[in-house]
Amino acid sequence: MTPRSKPGRPPAWRRYLDFWGSDVAADVDEELQFHLDMRAAEYAARGLTADDARSRAGQRFGSVARARDACTEIDRRQARAERHAQVLAALRQDTTYALRVLRRQWLPALAAALCIAVGVSATTAIFSVADTLLLRPLPYPTGDRLVAISTKQIGSSSSTGVSSYLDYRDWRAAQHSFDDMAAIGETDVTMLHGEPRRVSASLVSASFFPTFGVTAELGRVFSENDDRPGAAPVMVVSDAFARQEFGEPSSALGQSVLLNGVARTIIGVIPDRWRFPSHGEAWLPLASGGYSGFTNGVDNPSSRGNRNLQVFGTLRRGVSLDGARRELAAVAARLRRGWPRSNAEMTTAVRPMRDEYVGEIRGSLYAVIGATLLVLLIACANVAALQLARAAARTREIAVRTAIGASRGRIVRQLLTESVVLSLGGGALGVVLAVWARELIRRAVAPSTPAWMTFDIDGRVLLFALAVSVLAGIAFGVAPALRLADTRAATALRNATVGGSRSGLQRGFVIAQVAISVMLVVSASLALESVRRVSRIPLGIDPDGVATFEITMQSARYDHPAARARLVAAVEAQLRAIPGVIDAGAADRMPIDGCCSQFPMVIDGRPVSEGHEPFVTGTIATPGYFATLHVRVLSGRTFTAGDDATAPRVMVINQTLANTYWPNGDALGHQVNTGIGEATIVGVVQDVKQATIFGAPEPQFFRPYAEDPWTRAVFAVRARGDLAQVAAAARRVVRSIDPTMPIFNVRTLQDVFDEATLTTRSLSKLLIAFAGIALVLAATGLYGLISFVVARRTRELGLRVALGAEPSRVARMVMVDACALAGIGVVLGVGGATLSAKWLASTLYGVSARESLVYVVAVLILGAAALAASYGPAKRASRADPMDALRAE
Repeated sequence: MTPRSKPGRPPAWRRYLDFWGSDVAADVDEELQFHLDMRAAEYAARGLTADDARSRAGQRFGSVARARDACTEIDRRQARAERHAQVLAALRQDTTYALRVLRRQWLPALAAALCIAVGVSATTAIFSVADTLLLRPLPYPTGDRLVAISTKQIGSSSSTGVSSYLDYRDWRAAQHSFDDMAAIGETDVTMLHGEPRRVSASLVSASFFPTFGVTAELGRVFSENDDRPGAAPVMVVSDAFARQEFGEPSSALGQSVLLNGVARTIIGVIPDRWRFPSHGEAWLPLASGGYSGFTNGVDNPSSRGNRNLQVFGTLRRGVSLDGARRELAAVAARLRRGWPRSNAEMTTAVRPMRDEYVGEIRGSLYAVIGATLLVLLIACANVAALQLARAAARTREIAVRTAIGASRGRIVRQLLTESVVLSLGGGALGVVLAVWARELIRRAVAPSTPAWMTFDIDGRVLLFALAVSVLAGIAFGVAPALRLADTRAATALRNATVGGSRSGLQRGFVIAQVAISVMLVVSASLALESVRRVSRIPLGIDPDGVATFEITMQSARYDHPAARARLVAAVEAQLRAIPGVIDAGAADRMPIDGCCSQFPMVIDGRPVSEGHEPFVTGTIATPGYFATLHVRVLSGRTFTAGDDATAPRVMVINQTLANTYWPNGDALGHQVNTGIGEATIVGVVQDVKQATIFGAPEPQFFRPYAEDPWTRAVFAVRARGDLAQVAAAARRVVRSIDPTMPIFNVRTLQDVFDEATLTTRSLSKLLIAFAGIALVLAATGLYGLISFVVARRTRELGLRVALGAEPSRVARMVMVDACALAGIGVVLGVGGATLSAKWLASTLYGVSARESLVYVVAVLILGAAALAASYGPAKRASRADPMDALRAE
């Protein structure tokens, strides 16, 4: 009996499965069985019976199971090593061949690599920005659970962003959804430690640092005892502040610093990476830091309506955001019933702290993400079209390889390797370009970000670029690879190229490029139109030639309102005396510089139930404010020097407020109470954009600074000539009046306007750049396709000329073919652009999806690009030589 006939031997057909890879366990079993059979055969030959022979052979061999396991493990390790070696060898072979092919065809390869570089650079740069804004955790230890809590009106889609101290205290006492809650109010203080300077400080509750999970790198943070009225004045500073003022953080501990005239002891230093706000230098306890709520009596019920603190909380683990919202809403409902005057129609808004940074820019971010993806798509389509053209030239080569035995899978793998190698080369160049492009995108999407928000090209971004490059290589390489793999050897060897009908896929790619280009051109046109309309928004002021700066009057010498009024009046008077200065004025806040203070308003003779008074934006201004900013007076007058604390109260209102409550134009003379007693309306001025330049103007009133002098004053100086010199002179003026008074935020109103419109302008430039890139790529793709078609039809065109066709008619035929392709792309692109414009209109100012002019412009631009791209090939087609065609026939 031969070994093959022994029972238990694997069937012979199993060997055919080796095509899919060896079965190590079965092979080992087969081998062991073979040895046992051979040994049993020897014993049988010596005269033993078959059963005795198999039994003796098994005893002689020992444990079959142990041997099987050991051999199986050894064979599997060897098989894995062989497979890895084969894969690496094949990859090295394919890569080497791919590099050789690309070097031989370096010009189309370089063009394709540049296209991929453009697409990868755009997507890599936007990923760097989006990764930081949307994906990376906040830098605080509790950053994944931090939420911002604020008051908002019931039914309103937006919140005030701030809350009162008493509301915060009640929320904190009643809630069970948070580990802790904290309150913070940003302010500026004057420091005397050498030269007087302004320090960016925050008034915080004792729970502030634990809520953010922040601990001191030196010393300690605040305790509850530090945050009590009458507690010793202390402060916590940042590492950067300690190094700047004392050389080393350790030298700062225990030092006494004079802030707003109060000596404060530094008890702790926190790491710069944990600062909130990110530009903060010092933190003071709310109760002893000078917070107005404590100054005016924190338990006074009237202070419940003074909403000027930001509140944050750390969600308990396992508590959802919706659960926390429901709990705080229930607390707010109780406060509405308990405090109907201040909390009527008020509830709470809770949102992740990340929204503090990305909430307003999310629309711009998504717009740029969409644009970069379109650029990547058009780049891939362009390269795919180029690869198809190259494929046509390689038909004979692939046919030869097929004829000598290359399988379809082997050819596809080789061609995909070429595409991926080409894409990786373009991706590497794209990463270099992304280093430059990310700053451009950051300025367009997030011009004002905290210092910790860095947009580095790090390992995550490089891994993303690698993934995009590989996927792009596969995406644009799969179509040419499959087409060439289908080449029939015999047919291809008889013909130099593939059949004429096979340019259909290239036409599809070109149509896709044109369609995407239309979408980007329409988007860029909308953004450009938005910028134009932003520049025409009536501001109510003339920012040209106006410099501004701020002062704060928070030391003991300015505790009395009259002292503040005298200082502001003196500074304003001396500013006017500076050579070149036309006028000067001051207010608590300049226009277009963020919101603003709002006050409950009661009009005499128009009773309103308690707690339902309308809140109106108010500005405290000096008489020179209106003339300096060129605010037009519509009726009545503005303030005069006589409107001081001893004179009857007066106020000026804007046109929107007047039209809202006195549509008949009889606002002058009415009495209005905005919290400090009734005042007479003496003038109506045109609307001034206060909080933002976007949106409809809001009702606004103005009160004389001399009647209600605040601790903060922002001066505006209109002058001729160099505003930098005017600012320097203003600094000397302030110091001549109070040597301890620093000025800060020195800038021009034009800078404020430019900053307010920076996102719109930068987004517009970015979309224009993307549209330009798309246009070039689409025109290049169209040019390449038409050139390819003309080259393939040389004999046909030559015969047409030989048979009497006019060269101009041949050229026209080629151009019509190109324009037909572009026309299909334009039709498809306009449809897509309509959809994208509807979404983009919600992000851009003042435009809609029905801006017909931008679609016309896009069609004209793409039409011109199609004509330009087809002109060269058409001209070559018209010069086709009939003799060449006849010789070929």
